[in-house]
Amino acid sequence: MITINIVNFDNIKLNEFHTCFHLWEDSHKDYLLTDALEIHFINMKKFRQLKTGDITHNPLERWLTFLDKETPLEIIEEVVKMDTAINKANERLNFVSQDKEFLRTYHLREMAMSDLTTAVNTGFERGENKKAIEIAKNLLRINLTIEQIQEATGLDTETIRSMC
Repeated sequence: MITINIVNFDNIKLNEFHTCFHLWEDSHKDYLLTDALEIHFINMKKFRQLKTGDITHNPLERWLTFLDKETPLEIIEEVVKMDTAINKANERLNFVSQDKEFLRTYHLREMAMSDLTTAVNTGFERGENKKAIEIAKNLLRINLTIEQIQEATGLDTETIRSMC
């Protein structure tokens, strides 16, 4: 089974825009449970930051260029001409986009995905803030100054003072 997760946020703290994971046994790192399972993550934010993409020779970058809603139309047209599979996908997309009910469902899904992204990002921010507060409390216990704690955690002085 292969899963492909295309995300628009930084979920993996590695520099690559494409990462792939397999299942390994914890105490025997050289023992792969199965090669029939792969979990891919494609980070569109990191993909967009590439200085030089290679849509001519790299099929993955062609597909991501096609799927990226920020890609200019002339580039999409170029990619569609380069790749028969992308051309077929584009034809299918054009066909289904003529259906009003499909378009309505698509727009509702886009709104839901936008709401989900906002919720995930807010959750990450809250989680980071909770962690910073926890660290600040520990630093107060070892008698660091408010300025040192602020520098270490990024919290504002009022928040730190309220913990004293």
